[in-house]
Amino acid sequence: MALFKSSEERRLEREMEIRKGLSRIKKQIRQQEKEEKEFISKAKRAKQLGDQTQLRVIKANLKRTAYTRRLMERQLLNLEVFKQLKDQAETQADFARALETVSVAIAESYGSVNLAEIHKNCEKAISQSESMQQTMELLIESTNDSVANMEGAQSDELVSDDEIDKLIDEAVVTEETEEMEDKVSSRLDSLRERFEKNRAKA
Repeated sequence: MALFKSSEERRLEREMEIRKGLSRIKKQIRQQEKEEKEFISKAKRAKQLGDQTQLRVIKANLKRTAYTRRLMERQLLNLEVFKQLKDQAETQADFARALETVSVAIAESYGSVNLAEIHKNCEKAISQSESMQQTMELLIESTNDSVANMEGAQSDELVSDDEIDKLIDEAVVTEETEEMEDKVSSRLDSLRERFEKNRAKA
C-alpha cells in the first residue's frame, strides 16, 4: 500500500464519497415517501372512525415526515448541482495538464518555443482549476451545513396543514369510490345472473 496517494486516487475517493452520499440521500427520500403513505393510510382510518385525537397525532407525524422528505430533496438537488460544478472543474484541470504535456513535446521537438513561459502559463491554469475545485468542495460542505441548519425552521414553510388535510381527504375519497364501484359491479353481476336464469326458464 502506497504511503502517499496520487491526485487521481484522491479524486476517485472523493468521487466515490459523493456517489455514496447521493445514494444515501435518495434511499432516505424513498423511505420518507413510504412512511408518508403509511401515515396517510392510518389517518384515513382514523377519520373514518371519527377519532379526532388520533387523527391529530397522525397528521402531525405526517406533516413532519413530508417536511423531512422535502428537505432531503432540496439537499439532494444542491449536492447534484455542486457535483456537476466539481466535474467541470476537474475537466478544466485535465485540459490544462494535457496542454502542458503538448507544450513540452513541442518545445522538445522544435526548440523554438519559450518553454519557461508556456510552463508558467500552464501552471497558472492548473492552479486556477485546482483552486476552483477546492472552492466547489467548500461550497458543497457549506451548503450541506446550511441545509442542516434548516432543521430548526418551521415545517409550515415547506408543508402546510391544508396540504396534509388534502392528502388524507383524497385517500378517503379514493377508497369510498372504489368501494362504491365494487358494490355497483356486484349488483350488476347479480342482476345479470338472474336475467340469465329467467331467460333459461322461458
